[in-house]
Amino acid sequence: MGDWNPEQYLKFKNERTQPSMDLVSRIKIEKADFIIDIGCGPGNSTQILRQRWPSAEIVGIDRSEEMIKKAKEDYPDQKWFIADAASFKSDLVYDIVFSNATLQWIPHHEILIPDLFKLVRSKGALTVQIPANNESPLHKALLSVSRNDHWHRYTRGCDKLLHYQSSDYYYNLLTPLASEIELWETTYYHILPSHQGLIEWYKATGMRPFLDRLPDEESKKKFEKEVLERCKDNYKIQNNGKMLYPFKRIFFIAYKL
Repeated sequence: MGDWNPEQYLKFKNERTQPSMDLVSRIKIEKADFIIDIGCGPGNSTQILRQRWPSAEIVGIDRSEEMIKKAKEDYPDQKWFIADAASFKSDLVYDIVFSNATLQWIPHHEILIPDLFKLVRSKGALTVQIPANNESPLHKALLSVSRNDHWHRYTRGCDKLLHYQSSDYYYNLLTPLASEIELWETTYYHILPSHQGLIEWYKATGMRPFLDRLPDEESKKKFEKEVLERCKDNYKIQNNGKMLYPFKRIFFIAYKL
């Protein structure tokens, strides 16, 4: 899979940052000295942590060189490191271990979540947001098109790269670990200018590994068009000509004694 495109990702900066704002607003920790942002991307969500805890030492890690490069360019006075969340180890423990829209890219959550919880110090919290849009018409269209004979020779295995679990899965995983758990789901209705906005949104994230496998730009455009044609009837154009795109996300905050 190729590297991320920060510019494409940040076309929807406000929409992608809002879940971080909502998650941070519910963390019941007034004073935090050390915070780590797991999968920080270009640093937009990390700024929400900095606004809430301006005196904390905050570190952002991401496996994408391009995302870390963008974070360093935009926020040069902050700490950014290339690291893989799937294998990340630290001698430090943190008041807040934060992750926004990252864990769906990492398999084996039954191992990952306990490992991340080990990074939380006493009285701290693991705080996570994970997209849960696997039942959306857009995602289903992506999978359906990718399995067509013409595309499957390129995209075989891409459907295994995203790892979605249910809310009760995370609750049952966290109950032996945490002293207190908050868990909720939110469906955001993103206002897009047209059906094409679906492609502009998704090709920066869930569609990206599929497109990376295709041989040229012409193939990518054709693939995008087929996905859009497959799903667009499920997304109604509103009276003002714009479109509502429902996007569900799972949140949890797990506190440590």
